[in-house]
Amino acid sequence: MRLTRRNALIGLGTVAAGAGVVGGSGAFTSVTAERTVNVSTTGDGGAALQLAPASTSSDTNADVYVNAPEDGVVSINLSNGNSEGVNQDAKTTIDELITVTNNGAEDLSELRLNMLVSGAPQVNPDNVFKFTASGSSAGGNSPYSNDSDISGGDFDSGSSLTFGIIIDLLPDDENPPTSSSPNDLPSGGTYTLEIEANSN
Repeated sequence: MRLTRRNALIGLGTVAAGAGVVGGSGAFTSVTAERTVNVSTTGDGGAALQLAPASTSSDTNADVYVNAPEDGVVSINLSNGNSEGVNQDAKTTIDELITVTNNGAEDLSELRLNMLVSGAPQVNPDNVFKFTASGSSAGGNSPYSNDSDISGGDFDSGSSLTFGIIIDLLPDDENPPTSSSPNDLPSGGTYTLEIEANSN
């Protein structure tokens, strides 16, 4: 076939069309884009996992031992009131301290309480600390050991439960008290309650 101007234009058009098919495949190696994320914090009283002093129709332990500043962080202080702490060589149970409410949209499969101890290596938190729990979402095996699920595996959106604490400093075969070293919680120790909520 003889090459004319018309044949040359048709040939170039075919090449361009083919190139368009390859170029329009949408393939890429990488894309970097920035997007705005709105994140805010709130006090424990308005958070997705709400923590608030336990309240009943009468005076509660929370009135004495729980600090809850407005829009702030809830804390437990067992040296409040007329006491300076819990008894040595004794088992102290303080029920109904804090109510936990699932304000999130998602049901939770567990709510774990874990007391962490630092600065007091002689204190084994798994031996000393346990928890009580009450409410429709609480499991049925109270008291609960340290670092255990107090919800019984079901903490639905909108549900609440109330927990307290047990501090067991009774002597046993492994920790016999002496007059110079009773079973106690050393003043140099730091005790932090970790509250962990997990979904399915």
